[in-house]
Amino acid sequence: MRVRESDSFKMQPPLRGPRRLLSAPAQALQKGDMRRLGRRRTSAIARRVNRRGGRSIEFRRRLYEERFDRLLEENGGVPTHPLELCDGFAIDRSGMMPLLDSMLAAGAELIDEYGAQSWEQQKPFLQNINPEDAVDRHPALLDFVTSSAMLAAVAPCFGYVPLLSGLVPRGVRLMESSTRFDPKAEGPWRESQLYNLDYHSSPTLYVVVALRDIGPDDGPLHFLGRAASRRVAEALDYGARGVPYRLSDEQVHALVDESEVNRFSEPAGTVLLIESSACFHFGSRRPGNDRYQMQYAFVSPVRNDFLELWLPQRVYPAAASDPDLRRLALDRSLLALG
Repeated sequence: MRVRESDSFKMQPPLRGPRRLLSAPAQALQKGDMRRLGRRRTSAIARRVNRRGGRSIEFRRRLYEERFDRLLEENGGVPTHPLELCDGFAIDRSGMMPLLDSMLAAGAELIDEYGAQSWEQQKPFLQNINPEDAVDRHPALLDFVTSSAMLAAVAPCFGYVPLLSGLVPRGVRLMESSTRFDPKAEGPWRESQLYNLDYHSSPTLYVVVALRDIGPDDGPLHFLGRAASRRVAEALDYGARGVPYRLSDEQVHALVDESEVNRFSEPAGTVLLIESSACFHFGSRRPGNDRYQMQYAFVSPVRNDFLELWLPQRVYPAAASDPDLRRLALDRSLLALG
């Protein structure tokens, strides 16, 4: 994404020391969605390289098991009816999620400021129009996703307090899908327009919020539940060497019925939680109207890739006076609480 000259935000540089010597071979393994050895084998190697993050998982799991209700209470209160994932996803259509209105207002301002412009070249049909300093200028973006209601829904998928991603996928994105810059808007479908599972972290969980109404012809996100996705993955040996990362409709629908495909075609303010590492998904196919959704990504401290070796990570604004639960979600370096 092109960097705006006005951006002023914090990035943590890649780790220094002997591990940096692994960067060249790791990039070779990472290339082409880990095609050389297959995602399954390559991810196992990456988790070994990233194993120091296991300390963070242990710390976060202990807090989740022993103090989670207290952390929720200190962060604004324990939700009385937390949103629960079923079959890998959950949808809230109430429009009553805490701090939702403020987040929607911030999203609307960002669309007015950055929408309908060319920011990315890799995917002309889908681009993140969110500048990196947006979370600094619009605190509501982080206030919403770090609320007790949201973290109470997200954490059970992990079994510990997860992190808002600072790498790929970006933790906070405002996704614009349109045909405006796409010379192949009628197809053939490619990249994220094809079925796939996210592999950067296990789990990866997206919080997706419709910022404007998303109609059935606006390129909505299509996804399978966890059970149907498991059938596809097992039948195709997905993740093995030689098995493509992106799957065609024909490959998937030979194994699942069309009725098992869910579509995030919803009014503005609808919130979707989806375990994108376990639920096959695609989107952005020839939207009739521009599609806008805020997309948050929660990940594990131990990644399934090597990106930490050479890419800087986003450092989110978190103060020592913030509630501990918010700090845990935003600060990947945190290994103790006061």
